[in-house]
Amino acid sequence: MDPVVIIGGGVIGASLAFHLRSHPRPVVLYERDALGSGTSGDSVALFVWHQSTPDRSSHALRARSWEQYAPLIDDETLSFEQIGTLDVASDEAEADELRAVTAELDELGVEASFLGPDAVADHGLDPAAVSGAMWTPEDGYLDPSEIIQHYVREATDAGVTVETQTAVTDVVTEGGRVTGVETENGTRSAAAVVNAAGPWAPDVNEMVGVSLPFRHNRGPVVVLQKDEPFDLPFVQFSDGLYFRGEGRNQALAGNFGASYAEATRLSPTDARSVDHQFYLDIEDRIRERIPRLDGVELVNEWVGVRTLTPDGAPVVGTTAVDGFFVAAGMNGLGITLAPAVGSYLAEVIAGDAVDADLETFLSPARFS
Repeated sequence: MDPVVIIGGGVIGASLAFHLRSHPRPVVLYERDALGSGTSGDSVALFVWHQSTPDRSSHALRARSWEQYAPLIDDETLSFEQIGTLDVASDEAEADELRAVTAELDELGVEASFLGPDAVADHGLDPAAVSGAMWTPEDGYLDPSEIIQHYVREATDAGVTVETQTAVTDVVTEGGRVTGVETENGTRSAAAVVNAAGPWAPDVNEMVGVSLPFRHNRGPVVVLQKDEPFDLPFVQFSDGLYFRGEGRNQALAGNFGASYAEATRLSPTDARSVDHQFYLDIEDRIRERIPRLDGVELVNEWVGVRTLTPDGAPVVGTTAVDGFFVAAGMNGLGITLAPAVGSYLAEVIAGDAVDADLETFLSPARFS
């Protein structure tokens, strides 16, 4: 029996493999490198209820993910550090906008509040340098490798085949439908193919002539360390800079990168280094607004590639090519959305009824 083939062994592909483990057809996952070696491994691994522009469907995806994460955290299969998110207002105009967002999140059932400068000081910021912040205390971070290992272990125990170090070089079609894939090790017939290739998703789409408006941006991250222990929530600023506590005495600092309008198409395999200006921006932001990070030293760095969509929502579902599905364009929310995306797409592939609002929100057809 021809299998369902998943291209990509990051958190999205692993989640889908797990959720398809009981599918009547065999399931095969191909990963060009090691599991989680792409965007998932470069992620700062946040699960966030926070939204800058609250949307009911996006909240529903988060809730669906958390329903799956919560029991795994409770039984210690997955680790989760609940540190909260501070969305910082640099001036009164931003403060007014964040107060409005706080009210919208509250209507969705998210625990959110607006903190004045004095309250923000309790989280390590200089109260004289900010106008407050929106606080979503239930946000936190997970470990991507734990998530992928759990999904893959459960999937392979149920009979799913996982082949690493095996790049898919082409998707074979005939008469407008998928018939197989070509890999570095030969051709394999397939009943369906899922593009869960992260930053390589545009390349895989081109193999079958599917056009979707994916773009890339660069996400630089540096690891900062102090001798003494400290804590820091996820702190983000309107210009894209962010900081996130890590363990007892470290923090990650990064930048969300170019907006979709300014983004372009990048090669995921190109060597990437952190721009010197980014170091200066981080140093200035700490000096001006985050006294808790005074005296940190840089101990590591990397640059990831994120895949963006015009509306900021993932692209998940069927395409014009029969048997070819897409699960990509996570806009930096892969860890947050992986369980929901995997379970939803498994329903689509199985032909089950799906939530109509989510189908509209996620469908590739919205860009037709």
